[in-house]
Amino acid sequence: MNINDLLQLDRLWKKIYPYLASQIMENYQRDYGSALELGPFSGGISQELARSYPRLAITIGDESAEFVEHVKKEIAISGLTDRITVLRTNLDHLDFNDAQFDLVILRGAFFFLQNTENLLGELFRVLKPGGMAFVGGGYGKGTPEEFIDKIADESRELNSRLGRKRISVVELEDIVRKSRLTDQCHIREEGGLWITIKK
Repeated sequence: MNINDLLQLDRLWKKIYPYLASQIMENYQRDYGSALELGPFSGGISQELARSYPRLAITIGDESAEFVEHVKKEIAISGLTDRITVLRTNLDHLDFNDAQFDLVILRGAFFFLQNTENLLGELFRVLKPGGMAFVGGGYGKGTPEEFIDKIADESRELNSRLGRKRISVVELEDIVRKSRLTDQCHIREEGGLWITIKK
């Protein structure tokens, strides 16, 4: 993925992150625990969570050394170094222990779900009993339309350049079925297309 396109997309979405964070926490239903945000679209939601939920211990992980270094700098500029840990990890075989996190977030998941054989299984593995993963893509259910309208065209173009794949609900159901996590996964179409995974 082109790092400059990723960074431009991140800048575009600054006003969107609070609404996504709110939707995630509405589903999570706690204000504490250990949280993991994964992938090259991570960082913005974690910063919102760190500011609003001081009892969350937050980790960000991605495969790209360049992206990890960029996120570390962003976290330092935001003054959140003591609240957020940033690590490099393989997404198909996460470098985390079993049952390590209460909350796992993967936004932009449809870039990865069709190409990563074991991603949902890995998210489930690192969840603690009673934990939840929030996986998918979209603007979030509470985001004002004027915010979306302002960035939609450029966001679509950048996502296309980054190789985004559109996934239908039927295709997503098939991915869930292949993961053997049908009983743990729930597909939601609020503010985008998301899977919640509960352990």
